[in-house]
Amino acid sequence: MKGHRQKDHTPTLVSSSSIAENWPDDTGSGSEYVELDTIVHGVKMSPHATRTRSNTDDSDNKLPVSPHAVVREITFDDGSTAVEDAFQEQHVKIDYTTGRFSLKKMWQFIGPGLLVSQALLDPGNIESDISQADVSGYKLLWLLLIAHIICIFVQSLAARLGVITGRHLAQHIRAQYPLPFAIVFWLLSELAIIGADIQEVIGTATALHILTGLPIWAGVVITAVDSFIFLYIQRFGVRVTELVFGLLITTLAVCFWVEMFLIKPDAREVVKGMVIPRIPEGSIVQAVGIVGCVLMPHNLYLHSALVGSRKLDRRQETREGAIREAMRYFRIETSISLIYAYLINMAVVIVFCKAFDVLRASGTPYVASLADGAIVLSNVLGKGSKYVYAIGLLAIGQSTTMSGTLSGQYVTEGFWNMPIKPWQRVLVTRAISLVPALIVALAASVHMDLLSEIINVIQAVVLSFTIIPLLKLQAHAEIVGPEFVFGKIARIAAAILTLAIVTLNAYMVVSVIPLNSPGMYVALVAVIVVYVAVLSYTAAFPLRSVWNTRTLVDRAPAPIRWLFGRSSFSVSVDTV
Repeated sequence: MKGHRQKDHTPTLVSSSSIAENWPDDTGSGSEYVELDTIVHGVKMSPHATRTRSNTDDSDNKLPVSPHAVVREITFDDGSTAVEDAFQEQHVKIDYTTGRFSLKKMWQFIGPGLLVSQALLDPGNIESDISQADVSGYKLLWLLLIAHIICIFVQSLAARLGVITGRHLAQHIRAQYPLPFAIVFWLLSELAIIGADIQEVIGTATALHILTGLPIWAGVVITAVDSFIFLYIQRFGVRVTELVFGLLITTLAVCFWVEMFLIKPDAREVVKGMVIPRIPEGSIVQAVGIVGCVLMPHNLYLHSALVGSRKLDRRQETREGAIREAMRYFRIETSISLIYAYLINMAVVIVFCKAFDVLRASGTPYVASLADGAIVLSNVLGKGSKYVYAIGLLAIGQSTTMSGTLSGQYVTEGFWNMPIKPWQRVLVTRAISLVPALIVALAASVHMDLLSEIINVIQAVVLSFTIIPLLKLQAHAEIVGPEFVFGKIARIAAAILTLAIVTLNAYMVVSVIPLNSPGMYVALVAVIVVYVAVLSYTAAFPLRSVWNTRTLVDRAPAPIRWLFGRSSFSVSVDTV
């Protein structure tokens, strides 16, 4: 298997047949191996950085080459290479077996979906559930269910990308888009993570205030400090980390399910709300917000990275079967985890629907907010209920704070390939996402309603820019391979889904802009033009791996070539 190097370090295409011919019968030989991840379905990436590796225990993920070969990793414009994930020393090894569904094997795949599901349960979503219960009662439970089903589909696609390619979404965006555009992606992603962290930190501080009487600012400081416990938890490996997150989510579930049974909701109204599609008058913005709160942009980065903690048998003869098996189990695991999240969200809505009905009937005034949720439940179920509420809020606040900073870790590593030790890497990436969140939270904790609206708008904008690359990457055989590329039906479904999400998110953005002057209308038009232009560029941008020397971009003026990143990267059409 040979390729040729060009002066500008451009990657060359290699045939997959040559890979199969060179695969050994005995993977325990002393030959050297090149990582499969360095060959993306026939595209050998530019060898800006090389290193030699001897025989290791990871030989089943390597491809044999000559004794004098060097390992070439995926490289970027600056010559840096992609890094491994935070759990690279504790991967769960999955043996490929052809056969029926196995509960034992299913257990090996359980974990990533749980970590992803908690983003749907963070304090921001709890507050959204409380607001939904106040404005529309049980009538939007059907939409909440549909939003979770859509989320299952989207998150499964994120997991699919990570399983097939062995790289997560941030690494793909950095590799496939030019540096200026990658910087914009990174900044938007960090902005979304910071926004989520703000809600999570304040939510946890609110729980501490209910339990101990500490002022919110003190709770914010404590939350920011104790979230670094995650540094220690990670040392025990991916399975222990997943177990801790699962226990925290289950704590929230138990708290609200107990209160749901104690409050004795109207079962008939609950069922009607779940199966009869209807949007009460004045609840349009609330309905759009439900979808926006469930689909989280940083969750796509996180899920595509977490599936890499399962080490598959990627030898040539088993690769396709192992990947298809993993995708199957991950789809099931994602579905179970997000349905679990729906049942918890539904319990929150049901509890507060019934509580608000009781208070309205008695003429008792109330405030529908996260901070006042404890008071509402105390007036209906008794003083002890506020502590149950606070314990659940504290558990999920701590859990989502840790998972949010893990998302920030993957995003920063994927875009910038930070060459530092794991504990240093976590510390730096956590500071990037958590310190700004702490500053904003301390300054704006008394204006949480307005802050939540701003954060929701940011999440909506960032989601549009994240889902387009996610779907686009899987529509190209050069990225995922001809055996896993989207077919026509999948492409149409992906296009419809993208259009629907972008439209809903655009509506959410427009709905919060006060159109009370001609200047605001001009600003709205300007925002729409920029929004559509950047989204169009994202969708129409020719991915690097599918470029060839015959494209019009190569014959365009220098500014156009720079815009599309062609001044420093091209792909040869020569094959071996």
